[in-house]
Amino acid sequence: MQTSPNLYRIGRILLASLFVISGVLKITAFSGVVAYMTSLGVPFAIFAVLATIVVELGGGLALMAGWKVRPIAIIVALFTVAATLTAHRFWQADPANAQNQLNHFLKNISIIGGLLMLAASSTDSKK
Repeated sequence: MQTSPNLYRIGRILLASLFVISGVLKITAFSGVVAYMTSLGVPFAIFAVLATIVVELGGGLALMAGWKVRPIAIIVALFTVAATLTAHRFWQADPANAQNQLNHFLKNISIIGGLLMLAASSTDSKK
C-alpha cells in the first residue's frame, strides 16, 4: 500500500542512484573493472562488465524515470543477487577483509529487499 507518492518517488530515485553512479564509474574505469572481474574468476569478464553497465546504468535510469518499474526492479534485484554472490564472498575472505565483505554482503541484501519492495508496490506512471 502506497500512502505517499512523493516519498515513493524520492525513495525510488535514491535507490536507483546507487546503480546509475556505479554504472558510470564502471565506464570510467572499464579496464580496471575487467581486471577485477577476471581476478574473481568471472568468465568472459569484458562481456560481464558490459552487461553490468547495461543493467546498472540502464536499469538505474529506468527506475529513476519510473519506467517499467516492476520488471526493471526485479531484473536489477536478480543482478544484485548474482553480484553479491560473486564479489562479496565473506565466507572465503581472509580474516582481515572478512568483516568488510560481510558489510557489503549485508548492504546488498538490504538493497535487494528494497528493490523487491519497489517491485511489489510499483505504480508505474509510464508503463
